This record gives sequence, C-alpha cells and structure tokens, in this order.
Amino acid sequence: MRTAAAPAPSTPVAALVRPSATPSPSRAPPAAAPFSPKLILEIAPIYLVAVAILAGDALGVCRFAAPLWAAAMLAIAATALFMWRAAFAATAVAMLAIAAAGSLAARDAVVPPLAAGSIRNFSDDTRLTLEGRINRPSQEYPDREYIFVDVERARLTASGLRPASGTVRVTVVGGHSRMRIGDEVRVTGVLRFPRNFGDPGEFDYVGYLARQGIAATMVLNMSERARLVAIGYRREFPASEIATMRVRIGGFIDANLTGDARAEMRALIIGDRGGIGEALRQRFALTGLAHMLVISGLHLGFVAAAAFSLLRLLMMLFPGLTALGHANKVAAFGAALAASAYAAIAMPHVSTARALVMVLAYALAVIADRSRALLASLALAAIVICLMMPGSTADIGFQLSFASVLAIVLGMRRFAAWWKRRIGAHRTTDHTRGWTPRAVAAIAGYVAVSFWALAGVAPLTAYHFNQFSAVGLIANSVVVPIMAIGGVICGLSACAIGMIAPALGAPLLVAAGWSLAAGTYLAGWFARWPAAYFRIFTPTPLEIAIAYGFLLLWLTRPIERAAITVLPESAAAPLARWRLTCCAILAVMLAADAGWWAHDRWFTPGLRVTFLSVGEGDAAVVRFAGGRVMLIDAGGAWPGGFDFGERIVARYLWAEKIMRVDYLVVSHPDLDHFGGMAFVARNFSPGGFWVTGAVKHEPMYMALLAEVAAAKIPLRVVDSAMRPLVLGGATVRCLGPAPEEAERRDNDLSMVLRIAQGLQNKFPQSVLFTGDIEAAGERALLARTPAAMLAATVLKVPHHGSRTSSSSAFVASVRPQVAVLSLGYRNPFGFPAPEVVERYIAVGARVLRTDRSGAVSVDFREGSPQPPITLRAYNAEAN
Repeated sequence: MRTAAAPAPSTPVAALVRPSATPSPSRAPPAAAPFSPKLILEIAPIYLVAVAILAGDALGVCRFAAPLWAAAMLAIAATALFMWRAAFAATAVAMLAIAAAGSLAARDAVVPPLAAGSIRNFSDDTRLTLEGRINRPSQEYPDREYIFVDVERARLTASGLRPASGTVRVTVVGGHSRMRIGDEVRVTGVLRFPRNFGDPGEFDYVGYLARQGIAATMVLNMSERARLVAIGYRREFPASEIATMRVRIGGFIDANLTGDARAEMRALIIGDRGGIGEALRQRFALTGLAHMLVISGLHLGFVAAAAFSLLRLLMMLFPGLTALGHANKVAAFGAALAASAYAAIAMPHVSTARALVMVLAYALAVIADRSRALLASLALAAIVICLMMPGSTADIGFQLSFASVLAIVLGMRRFAAWWKRRIGAHRTTDHTRGWTPRAVAAIAGYVAVSFWALAGVAPLTAYHFNQFSAVGLIANSVVVPIMAIGGVICGLSACAIGMIAPALGAPLLVAAGWSLAAGTYLAGWFARWPAAYFRIFTPTPLEIAIAYGFLLLWLTRPIERAAITVLPESAAAPLARWRLTCCAILAVMLAADAGWWAHDRWFTPGLRVTFLSVGEGDAAVVRFAGGRVMLIDAGGAWPGGFDFGERIVARYLWAEKIMRVDYLVVSHPDLDHFGGMAFVARNFSPGGFWVTGAVKHEPMYMALLAEVAAAKIPLRVVDSAMRPLVLGGATVRCLGPAPEEAERRDNDLSMVLRIAQGLQNKFPQSVLFTGDIEAAGERALLARTPAAMLAATVLKVPHHGSRTSSSSAFVASVRPQVAVLSLGYRNPFGFPAPEVVERYIAVGARVLRTDRSGAVSVDFREGSPQPPITLRAYNAEAN
C-alpha cells in the first residue's frame, strides 16, 4: 500500500533541513526555547560543505589563504571532536578545515606559485623564442586572434633552448594564423606579464588571466606574423576531433547565413564570439539580454530540456519501462548526453564548462530519484566547480549563474504557493474549464522565472556592469524563447542534419537564422523604449551583502502562517525573532553606509584630486567641497579597442558614487587625452564642456564635438582671459593658452589650469594641470604669468615627463611639493626622461608615477597647517 506523501514544507528553508519527527497531536507544543546555533546540525551536510568550500574559495581569491599545516590541523581536530561525539564543535571545525583547504587552492589559482621551470622566471619585457603546443582552440575576432601556447621550451635570442612551462597567450593583430589544436609551434616575441593599471573599481585583468591558466602574453603585428611558425603536429584525442567538427559546423553556418545572424549562430552553436561587434553586444546588454550571446546554463538547460522532452515522448513506445518508473531516468541520461555533446563543441569557454556541471548535477538528481532536490543539485554543482576550477567564485559568470538559479528555486516556491492560495487555478477538476487557468498559470510562472532571475542578479549586475535594465523582465520573457528555441534548438538540429545532408539542414538553419534576427530586432526595439535602462553606481561588497541579506530574508520567509514543520515547534517563535533581528541589523548597516557615503560625497570639506592611471595618457578627477566634480582629460580610446573612458574613468566615478560630472575639460585635442571623453559625456550628464582654441581635424575629435553638440552640452572655449571660477571654496583659473597666442603645435596650446584651495587663509594650497605643454609653451607661460600664480603644491608634470618639457626655469618657478607623472608602463617613448625626474627631485619634489603607484589621490585640508595634504596611492601607500 502506498503511503501518503509528506506535506510540502512551509518555508524554503525546509529544503535544507533534515526531516524531524512529527509531534504527537495529543501533546501541546512545548514552551518556546531560545534559538540555538546547534540547529546547524539539522542542515544536510551537502549544504554545509558547499558553504565552506565557497567561503574558502572566496577568501583565496582575495589573497587570504590559510597555510596547509593549518588546514591539516583543523581536519585532525575535527576528527577528534567527532570521535568524542562533540557534534556541533566537530562540524564547525570541519567547515573551517574545508574552507582553509579551499582558500589555499583558490589563492594558488590567482597567484600561482613560482615553479622552477616556469616562464614567469624570465624578466618582463624580454624578447624570447618559445616552443610548445597549442592546447586549446584559438579565439578569433575581426581584428585579432588569440592563440594559446603550452610552452615546453624557451630561450633568449642569444642562448639555447631550455625546458620551460606555462601557457602564453599570443595575440596576432590584424589577421588570423589558422593554427589548430595539436600544432607544435615556435614563436619569437616580447614576453609581457599581465598587470592591472592600478585604479579603484577597475576590472581585475591579472586575476582573470590567472584563473584561465595564462602566465604571460605576447603580441605580434601583421609584419611579425612570420615569427609564428608551425614546426610539427600531434593529434590529440578527442580535442583534435572536436576541433575538426567545430570547423565543419562553422563552415556550414558561414555558407548559409550572413551578417549578425551568422555571428550570433556561431556564438551560440560553437562558442565563437569573434563576430559579435560592440554595437550588437550593447544592444543586448542594455536590455538585460547579454546572457543570450554567451553559451551558459540557459542554453544548455534548453538543450537538455528539449532532449528530455523528446526522449520522454519516445519512452511512451516502451510502456514496460515507463511502468517501472525508468522513463524519466532514461530521458535524464539522454539529456545529459545531449548537453555534454553541445558543451564539447563550445568547450573553449569556462562558462560553458561551468554550466555543464550544473546541468549534469541536476540530471544526476533525476536519475537518483531526487528531482525535487534542486538546492542539493545546486550545492553539488558548486562543490564540483570549485574543486575542478579553484578561484571560480571570482568569475562573473559563476556569480550570476548561481545567484539567478538560487533566486529562481527559492522564488518560484513562494510564487507557486502564492498562486495556489490566491488564484487556485490547479484546484479545478473540470478539465474543460481548467485549460485556460492552467495556460494563464504557465504564462505567469514563466514571467515569474524571469523576475526572480533578474532580482537574483541585480546587485551583481550593478557591481560588474553599472546598469539596470528597466525593460529586462519584458525583454527576457519575449526574446529568450525566440532565440533559445528558434535559434539554439533549431540551429543545433540544422547543424546536426547538415553534417550528414547539407541540403536538408540548410533550410532549417536559415529558419533558425530568422529567429535570431527577430530576437535581435526585438532587443534593439526594447532598447529604444524611454527609460529602457539606467546607470547605477558600483555597490561595495558590504552593500551587496546587505542587498542579498534582505533578498534572502524575503525568499526564506515562511510561506504559510503555520509553524515551521521541519523545525521543532519550540524553535519557530525564536526563529521569527531572529529574522526580525537580522532585518533590523541590515537596516542599521544600510543607514550607516548611506550616511558615510553621503558625507564623503557632499559634505567633506576641502579639495580632492585623483590622478588616474590610464596608460600613456592623462585623466584627473577633481572633487570640490559641496559635491561638484570636474574631469580633466579622460585617457585614450581606439575604435573597436580599449576605451579608457569606459574601462577606467567611468568605473572609478561609479565606485566613488559619482553619477554626474559637472565639467568636462579637454586640455588639447590629442587622442590620449580626449579619447575616453565620449563615453563619459554620454553617461554622466555633464553641465559643461571646456576646450581650447586648438583646431585638429581628427575624425574622432570631430565626432566627439558633434556628440557634445547633439547632447546639448554647453561648449566653452577657454583661455587665459577666462574669469576665475569659484567652486566649493576653491578657485579655478586658466593660465593658458593666451587668446592671441598663435598656434605653433597642439601641445603648446594645451589648457593650463590652476586650482587653488584656501586662498582666504594663510595656508593656501594649489594644483597645476599643464596638459602636454613643451618648452616653447612653458616659456610663454612664464613670460605672462606672475611667479606667485605658478607656484603649486601639486603639479601634473607636462607631457608625461618628456625631455622636451619641464625646463629648468619652469620647474624652479613651480617648485611643487608633489610631482605626478601620468604615463604608461614600459611605454615606447622612454618617458619619463631621467633628467626630468632629477630636476623635480632637486627642488624637493616627491615624484609619483601612475605606471608604478597606480591612481594617486591628493586630499587638501582646508585651513590646516602642516601636513597640508594627504597622499594615497592605489598600488602602495604614498604617505
């Protein structure tokens, strides 16, 4: 006789907790007892292990790792405590041991230990000849190709080959090499070790490459492609066969599709994102659909679901297996195979491997008759991923995937209970009347899934991408099924058929291309809606924790008003009080955090100047008392390449909670100064745009001026005749160029600004911005400017420290306490000139370089005696 099913738990927390004995109805519930931390023993071990591994991995990513002996000692202590039956203490110590071991593995992933034969033993910027094998598929883009060489031997140009190890990413600029997995290659070039620029809020490029297993990089231009040659070939099974299949599928797609549909199909079928241009990427990103262009859990989930549904239908032909309850197991096994085959074709990306582990974990749960244990499957996936790929908690895709799935699982439980209680669509026994409510429930559930997914990733989206899509819920609900079913499922089916009968697969592939085109059009249409998206500041880790704390309290709130059945009844009331206490603590933390940032942003007295590290360029953010902000230059940008305005300047501003820049200043029309300004102008609502009278008919500069005019940003041509501007107690003066000054060179017509703080008291301090003026400009400036007006506490050194600037007379006249050099690491121009640095040191200046110190921030203390300023360097303390 079949026993009655246990009642559904009244809270999502129930899924984490072991079932407890049901109290006898003849007994009254005991009096409320204090909420005890020992209730952790009621949680299933898989969740405790997952939490410990995730915590350790996160600590390791942050460079905090316990030594191996500490992890071993904790493990021994946990074993002893278990033997003494001290369950709670043993569990706590065991979790610490697991976290300690996980932190060590993750730390080694982001900061690899230096092995004896590692390629990292060579000096940075050294010309080497390397020999090795290509160990993973190359990544092709319209203007470049990334080739990954597993180094076996290396030599300096004047010495013989010697054994070496490590993976080097070789960038071939301006073309494609057509190398393949298994090729043995020889390459000669300049070895570069990854490094960050050193700015607050920037992307951790060093950690990203380290997690990819990349030890160093090389760059080869078109003229240097002959330095990359194949010297042999060794077939590797199954990587070589998979690579050959990828080439065949890519050729089939190229033969039948064009334009964006071709680029999207290659991205979604074989994981080749090289054809996805910036305009197309932005169209999807602004509408919350960026995940559609990257093979992720969504795509593998659709493939697995399609395979499961098809096999489940086929199992109806075998009623015997169905009667035994094996139909779902067979279908799950087939779905796992289908997802694995799909992932193998697109395996070059870590996100695909991670998504496959998540799909396989759930398939295993179905096969093990644990299909409802979604949270357990998620915990198992997290454990496997962190063990296979240490450091994964720092990966953006990992964070987004697990946050969205966890929010969906917990949120849909709340939604299902709410729908059943409020609507009651599933309670009808009239199938004729029940069809419409069931359809409505299915549609509502589908939209709810999108809502919970967006809610789950919202804090992380703000942190990584500084935007929130207001149309994301609608756009995902409409576009995802069109592109996932019509594009991915049909596209995969077409490619599978096309490998056997191209004539039969081509029409289906074209139809799949139409689906992708429809999804692309709709993404662009949603992006054009008023207020379709808006920018948001970068939340701190504390703010993210507060946001997820509130979200978790909501998602785990008891669904019914009844007592929590899976916990002892005596713990229900204390648990409710504990939840209220947590909510109050989070609210206090949020208020304190908001107050701190409000004070820092609008109520801090004095002047703050931050010189950003933007490579071979200039960018400085000036924050005045009262909250006004001025940006002087914004680094460079190149069409289709790196934009310092987007990647460095904007991320710094958002990290500092700055959403509006009042004044944009371009010192002179050189690309390394104005290139990043366009992105800032589009996203920070500037109140004014300052330029000099220098004329330069460069296309990007003219495009910038046109964009400023189109946005109706007031344009002001500034020279030394400008009346001083007072902002927050500081005075801004333009010292050059003079109105009548004839143009000699663009550099000598650079805008020279002097910003002085505290002129009304006996402790005045000032900062002098000089652009790229050279010796002739310096002489003109000295001739027309009083010496007292040129003296400065802090100087932005002219022209990156070039020997054509910073003449002895100029340095003696300014006599700065601090001289900041904005320049690129190992730049090809030889900046700064050693004699220039010596001149500043000779007058008592402290010289700071952005290529070494990273961003340099200077706080001027209004009306204070010595020390008048505070220096902070991002890469090292400057005090």
